[in-house]
Amino acid sequence: MTDTELVGRLLLSLLFGALIGIERQWHHKTAGLKTNTLVAVGAATFALVSEHGFGPNSNPAQIAAGVVTGIGFIGAGVIMRRGGSVQGVNSAATLWATASIGLAVGSGYSKLAWFVLAVVLVAQFSLRWAAAWIDQRSGQVVPHITYRLVVSFIPSASESVRSTWSAFTGQSGVLILHFKETLGNDSESLLEACFGLSEGRVCDLKALCQKIGEIQGVSRIEWSQATTADGEEGHRHPVPESSLG
Repeated sequence: MTDTELVGRLLLSLLFGALIGIERQWHHKTAGLKTNTLVAVGAATFALVSEHGFGPNSNPAQIAAGVVTGIGFIGAGVIMRRGGSVQGVNSAATLWATASIGLAVGSGYSKLAWFVLAVVLVAQFSLRWAAAWIDQRSGQVVPHITYRLVVSFIPSASESVRSTWSAFTGQSGVLILHFKETLGNDSESLLEACFGLSEGRVCDLKALCQKIGEIQGVSRIEWSQATTADGEEGHRHPVPESSLG
C-alpha cells in the first residue's frame, strides 16, 4: 500500500466520522463531533495496522474483534441512568456504527462504508421525526422533566380533591413518581405528588389546578417544574387565592 492510499483511507474515515459527529453535535449529544471522528479514525487505523502492520501471517479478524470490544466499553461510558430513564443508548449505538465505518474504510471497503454512512444518517434524521411522532401519540412521558403538585384543603373536600386527581392520572401520559396525603395543622389535609407528563398532557396540568381550585375547601394549590438532568428546579406556579373555591 502506498502512502497516498494510506492517507486517503485515514482522511476518508475522518470525513465519515465528522459527518456523523456533526449530527450528534447539532443535537447536543454526549458523543459529538470529536468523539465520532476519533472513533472512525481509530477504527480505520486499527484495520490498517491489522492488515499491513503484522506481516502476511497476521489475522485481521482479531484486531477487528478488539475494536468491537473497545467500542463496547466506550459505549457503556456514554450510557447513564437518570431517575427512571436511561440516556445515551442512541449515542452508544452511533459510536458502534461509526466504528464499523472506520473498520470498513481501513480495510479498503469504501463502497460499504458509503452505504453504511447513508443508512446511519437516514436513521438519525428521518427516524428521529418518526420516533417523536410515535412518542407524542402514544403518551410517552417526557424524560428529565418532573412536576410537583401541592394542594391544601379541609377534610370535607378530600373526596372531591381525590376524585379530580384520580381522573387526571387515570388517563395515559401520566407517570406517578411519588404521592402522599397527610393531615397537617388545623385539621387541614395536604396532598403532595411528583409525576412526569407527556407533551400532550402538560397543558392539562393547568386545567387540573383550575378544577381543584374551584373545589370548596381548597385553601392552596401550587405546582412546580423541575429538570432532573441538571437538578435545577423551574418556576413555581401558585394559583391566586381569588380563584380558589
